[in-house]
Amino acid sequence: MLQHAHPTTRQILKCIHLTAACIWIGGGLTVLVLLHNDRLTRNGDELFAFNHAIRSVDDCLIKPAAVVSSASGLLLCVLTSWGLARHRWIVVKGFLTLGAILFGAFYLGPWLRELSDMTAANRLAIFDDGDYARTYLLGAISSILQTLLLFGLMLISIFKPSFDQKRSFSRRKTWDSCFAFISRAKS
Repeated sequence: MLQHAHPTTRQILKCIHLTAACIWIGGGLTVLVLLHNDRLTRNGDELFAFNHAIRSVDDCLIKPAAVVSSASGLLLCVLTSWGLARHRWIVVKGFLTLGAILFGAFYLGPWLRELSDMTAANRLAIFDDGDYARTYLLGAISSILQTLLLFGLMLISIFKPSFDQKRSFSRRKTWDSCFAFISRAKS
């Protein structure tokens, strides 16, 4: 049996996990804002600057935060009584996190990088390029869905639902569980 972590170690892991999750969500929201501004540009240099900024946010904030968030979450599960498969909310959150990371690595990230590469190669004619418009649309829709998924993961962490079909809606946790979570975090 694995030794449980010292309470200070657990608190440090929680801080690391929460910070990384906030950076990951904040990076996703930043990409959405930049994609919105990307749509409003009128010249190729400005478009390239927005797309390069999106690429930088993805490389410098989102990717490291996703790795740190998932690694610290895994360590929290292993080093506490939660375990990896003891609670359904942890299993669901783990699969959704892995799916978000894989989708970001194999689809969303490359689409956003492609936007930057297209504008770097041909800044003036990019406004008439159908491939750019298609890639932009794929990246924008995927970024919205990915950010909504991250908010969903955050809600799973806060409310820790049982995902048990036998429970009726009236017996589910209410907003009191949110306040209980906050008071547990303070102590």
